[in-house]
Amino acid sequence: MPEDTLEEIDVFAQVTPIVFVLSDARGKTAASVVEAAADQFSDNVVDIKQLGNVHSVQMVCDYLDKNVVEENVPMAVFHTIVDRNLRRDIRRELDRRGIPSIDLLGPAITVISTLTGEEPRYETGRRSDNEATEV
Repeated sequence: MPEDTLEEIDVFAQVTPIVFVLSDARGKTAASVVEAAADQFSDNVVDIKQLGNVHSVQMVCDYLDKNVVEENVPMAVFHTIVDRNLRRDIRRELDRRGIPSIDLLGPAITVISTLTGEEPRYETGRRSDNEATEV
């Protein structure tokens, strides 16, 4: 009976997944990582949307509310947020919304702190500042 058969539906062929890149600075580092990962797949496999200078969870919520226009679009968030509390709060909000996320900076800071015994500065945009002063 035709009613009893299940049609195979390829959800990913119908929509382009969105990868949101969030940063409390310019977002260049996170965007580079996401672009490098996406380069391992076919062209335009994901739509990358970037939000820099994130300073609050509300800012992220407003951005997601504005940019998530279709409910069934697969999405994920990659972020480089220096402030530990903001990073935690954003992760909680993303978890609440059921959006998978990758913290690209927090684990690296923790490992380097462990290796060096030094406390991190937790200053946003230091890489950008250093790049701007190079000759």
